[in-house]
Amino acid sequence: MAPLRFENENTRNALFQQVAGLEAEMAHMRALLLQKEEERLRLYSKINSLSLFDQLPPEIKTEIFYNTLNQSTGCYDSMGVTPLSLGKVCHGWRDFVWSTPILWTTLHIRLSTDNYETQAILLRDWLSRTGEYPISFYLDTDGFLETRDHSPIEEVLTLFASVSARWREIEISSPDLQAYFDVIFTAEQSLPLLTTATVWLGGMEEEFSLLMMAPQLSELHLYRPVLRKVLAPWHQLQVFLAYRLCVDEIRLFLHNAPQIVRCTFTNIESSILEPSLLFHQPLLLEHLQYLELDFRNVNVKSTWILGQVRLPSLREVSLRNPVHPPQDALPFRITSSFQSSPLLEKFTWSGMIMTDHDLIQALNNIPSVKDLSLDFLGHHPSSKLLTETLLQRLHFPHAEILLPNLRSFTYRGPTSLSEHMHLLRDVLVSRFRKCAPRAAEVVSERTTVAQIKSVSVTSFSEFVVSPDIQEELNSLVQAGLEFSLAFDPI
Repeated sequence: MAPLRFENENTRNALFQQVAGLEAEMAHMRALLLQKEEERLRLYSKINSLSLFDQLPPEIKTEIFYNTLNQSTGCYDSMGVTPLSLGKVCHGWRDFVWSTPILWTTLHIRLSTDNYETQAILLRDWLSRTGEYPISFYLDTDGFLETRDHSPIEEVLTLFASVSARWREIEISSPDLQAYFDVIFTAEQSLPLLTTATVWLGGMEEEFSLLMMAPQLSELHLYRPVLRKVLAPWHQLQVFLAYRLCVDEIRLFLHNAPQIVRCTFTNIESSILEPSLLFHQPLLLEHLQYLELDFRNVNVKSTWILGQVRLPSLREVSLRNPVHPPQDALPFRITSSFQSSPLLEKFTWSGMIMTDHDLIQALNNIPSVKDLSLDFLGHHPSSKLLTETLLQRLHFPHAEILLPNLRSFTYRGPTSLSEHMHLLRDVLVSRFRKCAPRAAEVVSERTTVAQIKSVSVTSFSEFVVSPDIQEELNSLVQAGLEFSLAFDPI
């Protein structure tokens, strides 16, 4: 047995020596492969350095990267291109991106319960790369708060507050926003560069005063605010959007914002929270150029929003009322406020209107309009618009012609055009052919009716067009008129 044991031990030692030799050879080969890999990366780096992009001046590369990241930059759990993803392309890009602060100045962060600690660390590193540049950020805390009550999000908010002197544009969603920042902010003017703010308030009842620290704020978007609880520099705002306000809240805003240029109100509640004398006071908004009114419901109070309001600079209006308003609703009456708007050129109206008579009344108040879009596809198919009376009022030369400056007309909704196709043809012929500018008119007084350029009508039923009328319509199209009749059965 002893000789056999001795022989096995020798065999085992010999095998171990072979294994050790192979491992040494493998380690050498791995070292050689690593060396070759490093050499391969160096060669690729040289190849990349010869690309036209890498030979561009730094300021041009910065502009390209910045435009790529614009509006899609993120910070953890985000969508779109980020500086982090750009840095993964190659060492050259990573070095450039990491050393260019402006590429880190826009970030989007949606707080996550599972990844909060990682997000806080990443945010600290991200903000450290912004240098002294103004920053824009989107912070969403709603989902986080729903799943992690009383969580310490002060860490993230404190990081953002630490650079508040460089906030340029912000979008924040948090029901307890003011409470958090009341603890964090101490300076009287902590937002010296802030120009644009979007805040989701969720109908909070506590006073929100953070925006009073923004002396340059010019654009403000508020979602579900209690407006009397929001303190803001209304007098300096030029752009304003609000979701879910009542009639008196809108009127109060208009009184407090004399510099407003663009104004959008969506999901308007046609009710009054606190009766006020504001509705009886004349109001001049001499800078307002764009107005959008989107009603959640409509009643007589809806027309009070613009009662005794003059809008001399108004250029574009978008009006949306419910598809099925109550019978006593009179949404068309709001257009009477636009009689003081000689510059109004674009008018968009969607929802529902009761009769062609109402439509004529509304259009009669906006004679300066050049681009008209009406979308009444939600209207009951049994009702008919664009009737004989309206077409006659559009005909040139009618004594009380509607829309003398009209150049583009788009209509979607129920019509009776098949019964009055000859009138539509006459309107188009007169508005396109007879109103076409002539050489002699270059130096003489132009006609008071503009040449129409584009007409598009979409209806519930198919159109019936006789051959002779179709031939005339085709000749107008060949002459340059953009014209279409479309059938949409819904």
